[in-house]
Amino acid sequence: MNIWKSRESSYTLNNLTSEDIDKAEKHFRVKLPKAYIDTLREKNGGNLLYNALPISLNRWEGDNYLLIEHLLGIKENEGIMMTDYYVKEWQIKRKNIILLSGDGHEWLALDYNHSENPKVIYIDTEEDKIIELYSSFDEMVDNLFIQEENEDDQVGEGAIIITLEEARKLVRSNDISEIKNGLDAFEHYIYEDNILTEHQDDIIRLLKHDEEDVVEYAAQKAWSAITMGYNVKREFINYVISDFEKRQDQIFKTFLYLISEYLNDNER
Repeated sequence: MNIWKSRESSYTLNNLTSEDIDKAEKHFRVKLPKAYIDTLREKNGGNLLYNALPISLNRWEGDNYLLIEHLLGIKENEGIMMTDYYVKEWQIKRKNIILLSGDGHEWLALDYNHSENPKVIYIDTEEDKIIELYSSFDEMVDNLFIQEENEDDQVGEGAIIITLEEARKLVRSNDISEIKNGLDAFEHYIYEDNILTEHQDDIIRLLKHDEEDVVEYAAQKAWSAITMGYNVKREFINYVISDFEKRQDQIFKTFLYLISEYLNDNER
């Protein structure tokens, strides 16, 4: 899976070399995850197309995913080689880490404190809080999904609003991007029970789609509809749980876990 956006960004460095990898591993005195190096061989840092993780940190109401806009590459004095500087600048107390992404207030990092195979952790410098997210970089990548910022989400003069009728046409399109845009647009209208039911029916239909990207996006919308507190049908929840239990990809297992946690917390 290619997780990168096609456009270059300020985070995109020159092509990764064996010398870059050797310098980084000698500097940090670790072995970098093979999956991370393989990812950087496709693009040495940059903005992510698969830019979100299904992690609920309860930072605000409806906080049900963690946005990862970019991933740092490797070059001397650039990318992850700036870790020491940022650790000092932001007074991060955790030792034996390599910063992978962040803006100062929040960071994603490899944590080598307990094993030569690093875990992926989330660091909140404002709250001085560290949360273990995944047992490996591979597992993190397996859970990445696309969280799109659509024109219909904009506010203000000139914003493009997709009508319900347009959304209905989009979700029945043969174009993957149009299907995703239609699913996103539907979320503006599902406060009405009959439209919510229609949205659920579309999700069930798209979970059977031939394209993996569409199935994963439909799974994301199923998870969102259930855990955002909408009046979803129990039959829909049961169908989603049954469907996800049959799938092997890690992202479905993660969605299933989060749905189960939500139901356990709200059905007591």
